[in-house]
Amino acid sequence: MSAPRPGSRPPSRPGSHPSSRAGSSAPLVQRAAALLAQGQAAEAAQLLTQAVTQHPADPEPWLQLGNLVAGAGHWATAERCYASRCKLPPAVAPAFYNWGVALTELGRHDEAATAYARALQLQPAYPAARHAVSLACQRRGAPAEALEHLNQALNADPGHALCRLERAGVWLKLGQWAAALEDLAGLPPSADVCNRRGIALKHLQRPAEALAAYDQALQLRPDMPEALNNRGNLRLLARQFTAALADLDRAAALQPDGDWLQGLRLYAALHLYQWPQFEAEVRALQTAVAQGRRVVQPLALQCVLDDPQAQLQAARLWAGHAFPPRGAWAPAPDAAPSDGRVRVAYLSRDFRPHPVAYLMAEVFELHDRQRFEVMALSYGPLGDDPLQQRLRAAFDRFDDVSHWTDAQVAQHARRLGVDIVVDLTGFTDGARSGILACRPAPVQMLYLGTLGTAGSPVVDYLLADATVVPPEGRQACDEAVIYLPSYQANDRQRPRPAAASREALGLPAEAFVFCCFNNPCKIVPTQFAAWAEILHAVPGSVLWVLDEDAHASGNLRAHAAAAGLAPERLVFAHRCGREAYLARLAAADLFLDTLPYNAGTTASDALWMGLPVLTQPGRSFPARVAASLLTAVGLPELIAADGASYVATAVRLAHDPAALAALRARLAAAVQDGGSALFDTPRFTRHLEAAYLEAHRRQQAGEPTRDLVVAPLP
Repeated sequence: MSAPRPGSRPPSRPGSHPSSRAGSSAPLVQRAAALLAQGQAAEAAQLLTQAVTQHPADPEPWLQLGNLVAGAGHWATAERCYASRCKLPPAVAPAFYNWGVALTELGRHDEAATAYARALQLQPAYPAARHAVSLACQRRGAPAEALEHLNQALNADPGHALCRLERAGVWLKLGQWAAALEDLAGLPPSADVCNRRGIALKHLQRPAEALAAYDQALQLRPDMPEALNNRGNLRLLARQFTAALADLDRAAALQPDGDWLQGLRLYAALHLYQWPQFEAEVRALQTAVAQGRRVVQPLALQCVLDDPQAQLQAARLWAGHAFPPRGAWAPAPDAAPSDGRVRVAYLSRDFRPHPVAYLMAEVFELHDRQRFEVMALSYGPLGDDPLQQRLRAAFDRFDDVSHWTDAQVAQHARRLGVDIVVDLTGFTDGARSGILACRPAPVQMLYLGTLGTAGSPVVDYLLADATVVPPEGRQACDEAVIYLPSYQANDRQRPRPAAASREALGLPAEAFVFCCFNNPCKIVPTQFAAWAEILHAVPGSVLWVLDEDAHASGNLRAHAAAAGLAPERLVFAHRCGREAYLARLAAADLFLDTLPYNAGTTASDALWMGLPVLTQPGRSFPARVAASLLTAVGLPELIAADGASYVATAVRLAHDPAALAALRARLAAAVQDGGSALFDTPRFTRHLEAAYLEAHRRQQAGEPTRDLVVAPLP
């Protein structure tokens, strides 16, 4: 947001302005103006002080002195001058506006709002005051009100560049990327304009143009931490980890206390296996979160710290900043009449080739249309790929709401008469949790996109099971918890290709292949140390991991060498298409899970392809997902009690082909239709529907929101 600044002197009103009277302060004011024009500010201030002392009833010197000291940053003195001016006739809008600016600088926002309101009473078509009020609206989490003030300002003065820039910023907050871009298109290039263009273009799925916009912003202002942060984020999403970390390092050097920057920088470093100060950095994040500081987003903290209470606090900090509640739910007067079915709307940007869609596709198809009307509210990119075509066909209605504001999406859901909204995106990239903050439905749930609590009252229920949220972890969830018999949905229609050739994959034909295709950010030093211990105990075995950055693979090889492992013990796999990736999984012998952030979709993919997964559960939700999957698939012996057991189990299975073959045989049977809870999608869907029906019944009956246990169905 661009801070307001004092305006120019108000126009004189001949015959009523005190300075027009004989014996007024006019001569002193004129001499002060002449001195100021010559750069003699101190001397000008002395004359203006003399003027207000000798002629306290004259308004002009109060305003001029206020402007002079405000320009020097002496806001307390400026506020007193403006207050004195505003007590004198005639009442003029610029004086009240300037008073509001000074009050804003002093942190007295309620008083500033009153001053701005008075300025607008006197001069409704006052763009600077409208701009200032819009900033106040944004500070209190009312972007729609801010937008209205900016619209009025631009109706009065379409060429007001600051208001247009600010309106673009509000459009960005509301997720209206195209509208923001339209406002920015009419402005001359500046660092702020280019930076905001980059944000809009990134969300419009135009990454090359977004990168060019950030580059231009940094050419205009090389030390702009916001643009460095945004370019680093963009490069991180593009999996250009070395370049991303360079940007984030520069941003952190320029703005060490920048919101969320400390955690994001560590998150980028994890993708490169750069761990020089890992433990110290994690402790610093933990301390800062406990102090209520905005240092790390929830997902980044989950990757490095298995502490449910710290994760809860991080979620609360992020939710309070990103999507504070914006009102209670109320039915729309023009809501569609009910046909007796419960209306469930799934809210997501990921109705496309994405892990959430890979898990949920068949659930959407299997919902009982006699009891449920099932809708999609999609704010993500649209395409013509086979998966999105399948998803569109799975819903009773599929609405593209990407071009609407959060409030408009919520109002649309209310008009549709939606009973339950299920947010599938959570805190992941591009999430628009502000839609939930506007209360589109009387019952709102969180599932899959975020592993753990939203930390916000806008979510009523968190979908889980007794493994991911055990009794000792219940207090780390702000929502009521719905305990399903098993946590994760799965799609039985996904392909199951034959195992790829080890030779073609660069794997030794006879070696025992441990693999982990989790994102590199999930591999922390303690985890790699456990893997090194396993490799030492299984001679000739290899560890197969993702290769996405030359610096990252070089760093991991260096860590392996430091642990006494030969370079050839690590094998790197480039990213590939989904079927090729599944075929790769079938070529490995044992999947080694990570802690504190487990494999999720990747683990269920491995199990689907017949590859056993070994996990060590932690204390927090994301540290227990793989244990939930293994419980549901009927392989609890692959859930290690502790680090020593994790290592011992991996080593034992590598040395005992018969035991591993027996596990594979049980897994193959569990993957068949109905062979286990994990892959019994029809039964999972009935469990989910039972949860929806009970949550809806409670809401209709006016009962309080509380935990809900769904009993296993036959």
